[in-house]
Amino acid sequence: MLTPDEIMVCETENFLEYLDLLAEKAVLMRSREMPYKGLIVKPCDSSRYFQGGRKKAKRNLRKRFGKNYTAPGVFLTLTYDHEKYSRWEAWERLPADIKRLLHNITVRYNRAGRKSPRYMWVIEEQKQTGYPHVHIFYPRLKWLLKKEDVQLLWNMGRARVEYADNVHLGGYVCKYITKMGGWTDEALAFIWKNRIRMYGYSRCYNLANKPKRKLEWSLSYNTRNRVVMNKAISAMRNYREVIDPVKYLEERGEFPRN
Repeated sequence: MLTPDEIMVCETENFLEYLDLLAEKAVLMRSREMPYKGLIVKPCDSSRYFQGGRKKAKRNLRKRFGKNYTAPGVFLTLTYDHEKYSRWEAWERLPADIKRLLHNITVRYNRAGRKSPRYMWVIEEQKQTGYPHVHIFYPRLKWLLKKEDVQLLWNMGRARVEYADNVHLGGYVCKYITKMGGWTDEALAFIWKNRIRMYGYSRCYNLANKPKRKLEWSLSYNTRNRVVMNKAISAMRNYREVIDPVKYLEERGEFPRN
């Protein structure tokens, strides 16, 4: 029977193989209105495990919170007790522990007749240990709960409570998305295997539903390896114009120019 460390080595190898396949994958789209036009899409450009995907996530966050939206508030930094939980146990239970803490704090507010506090959270890997830890920010609050109450509600390790002025909400989360590029393969494999979200926020930050745009493109060819990609390249000869996706997004104002 494999040990947790041996299982993680296997999962890491599976994850790295997935990255290789995703890096090679390409999707060829055909314009619905002008069939002679094609658009090549690389799914890895939207994946959080690639630099392009992380940049896209940061653009979406800045759009959601606004470029200049700053606010004071309360910071929580939550860690795991290394003597009580192994590294793999900590990563495995992380999503449930975050959900439990946020719920319990909201329940305390509601029972006291107060509105549910808005929040945002993001996870990070500790470089020295490989353990996860959680950062939670409650904007526009000067006081959340007693420190000992926060510690009791977390109860997985250490809970640090701090107050900060003028925190840039979008930049706060974006900073940790950028740091994701320095995570170990093991940590990335863990969030990939368990489909762990890297960040989250309260519902009040959800963007209003926009009218659905008319579909401009239809699937023409989907490749998963180099052999099939060569067939897709042959299929591209049927198009008189193949559009570069970066140029396409720039023209639509959806991709920032350098």
